[in-house]
Amino acid sequence: MNFLMGNELIAIGAYHSGVTSAYAYPGTPSSEILEAYSHYAKGCYSQWSINEKIAFELAAAEAISGKFAMCSMKQVGLNVAADPLFSVAYTGVKGALIIVSADDPGPYSSQTEQDSRMYAFSAKIPVFDPINPVDAYELTKKGVELSHKFEIPVMIRPVMRVCHSRQSFDIQVEKSEYNYGNFEKDVSRWAATPKYRKVLHAKLNEKLEIISSTYYQNYKINRKNKFAVVGSGYSFAIVMDIVKEKKLDIDLYKFDMSFPLPAALLDELINRYEKILVIEETQPLIEIQFARKDKIFGRLNDFITKMGELTYDYLTEKLFNFIGKEFKINKNQDFKAKGVKPRLCPGCGHRPAFYAIKKVAKNKGIFPGDIGCYTLGVNLDAVDTCICMGASVTFAEGLSRSNPEKTIIATIGDSTFFHTGIPALINAVINDAKFVLCILDNETTAMTGFQPVPHESGKIKIEKVVEGIGIEFCKVVDPYKFEEGIKVLEEAVSFVESNRKPAVVVYRHPCVTKIKYRKKNDVVITDDCRNCRICYEKFECPAIFENKLKNKAEIDRLICVNCGVCISVCPFNAIVRNSE
Repeated sequence: MNFLMGNELIAIGAYHSGVTSAYAYPGTPSSEILEAYSHYAKGCYSQWSINEKIAFELAAAEAISGKFAMCSMKQVGLNVAADPLFSVAYTGVKGALIIVSADDPGPYSSQTEQDSRMYAFSAKIPVFDPINPVDAYELTKKGVELSHKFEIPVMIRPVMRVCHSRQSFDIQVEKSEYNYGNFEKDVSRWAATPKYRKVLHAKLNEKLEIISSTYYQNYKINRKNKFAVVGSGYSFAIVMDIVKEKKLDIDLYKFDMSFPLPAALLDELINRYEKILVIEETQPLIEIQFARKDKIFGRLNDFITKMGELTYDYLTEKLFNFIGKEFKINKNQDFKAKGVKPRLCPGCGHRPAFYAIKKVAKNKGIFPGDIGCYTLGVNLDAVDTCICMGASVTFAEGLSRSNPEKTIIATIGDSTFFHTGIPALINAVINDAKFVLCILDNETTAMTGFQPVPHESGKIKIEKVVEGIGIEFCKVVDPYKFEEGIKVLEEAVSFVESNRKPAVVVYRHPCVTKIKYRKKNDVVITDDCRNCRICYEKFECPAIFENKLKNKAEIDRLICVNCGVCISVCPFNAIVRNSE
């Protein structure tokens, strides 16, 4: 018996169903799916792709060749893959195509808490919404079977609590072999013009009708109470627990597949019950499929909140209210742990890069930022905007046009640069945008668990890509060499001002969590310290703190990595290497 994470069970479920190819771009909470697939599916193919669109298209290309393929991503990654998603929904597949889009109600590690199921609804593909890790395993298998049977892409939508929860599960994994596909030409389907797209759309509608009726054909309605709760996903699992623990007189109906739902089943539920509460995260997908709304309680009538994660306490109160009983949460028992502000790691190379950016731009800088560890540049006042992957570059171009008197310095990570930063930089070159792009290259995708980056292969160099795009000023510098980093950035800003063209500085230093500094001499703070607060507030090193009794800064030896960058930051030369 194994104690496995939901993401592991999704990967194993796909493998057990015959999936022999898997593609992904990392993003919490989905990152472990491909890693688990790579671990368990020996003999099969797995790939970290450049971005989610490419991951989706690679999986789709295999699926139209008759193979069983999977692509996985987080919910905002599905935005990147949305274009091929809608098109492949029309063409369908020959083998099977599973799209795992992991949502983040809350959100806890995302810029939005969007509901991937709404993409499935809009693209007209079935979507399964598991309530726990074992359910995720079973529904992934059902999804693969459904995809193959009806030649249609199928989505699995686990939320973060399902992805990262663990359950006991007895697995037996046998080695499989990567098998080749057999693409059969059919221009009217795989390269359909608008004339044939209309035909494909009609076929898709027919598939959905058949899928909804056949999947739920044996679904039983067994009324024992006058009230019912219907739903899907992790929040429905909480409801199941509450109803059992509190012995509430409520009937429960779990919908594995939250779209498409058969209209006849929903009508029958409405006719059998006095009131129905719909519990689902994050959008009212099940709720909107009820034709009649007069007995429905949920988000559309404001009974359930329109945002945030549905917690145990919140749902307990709502369930009691739903059946006409009072229930108040004991606020004294509502323990809330004190939050800790996320910060860049001690010794992170991004910190001196951000500090250099601030020093060079002085008080006339605007700093478009991007998605990654380096979003934490906000703590150093070196990130002013953060929208989505790659947006730092396009925002830099737009901001430079709207604010010509300002110094625009954008930041983007190495993985994100390859993900969606390159097209934006090409656009900036073509249009003579006036800004400096700092590529923070730590040679890994650190935030999501050190997935590989393209230049790690040694076949591609960031500076060669930048030069190939047409950037005339591109220099590489180690951010640990603080003064040199400032000098190079000043040259870049001067180049931009003189030539009215974009410039690039690559700040390259390996992620601190992958390298060791223990052999270096300790960094110490001498009695020359005047407690100016620069090292622990402005520079924001987590390894330095204020000793109020001594009225000076001190180093936390437990977390200091002795990188020594703070030596260059101290204006009073009070931080030095220990010569002993």
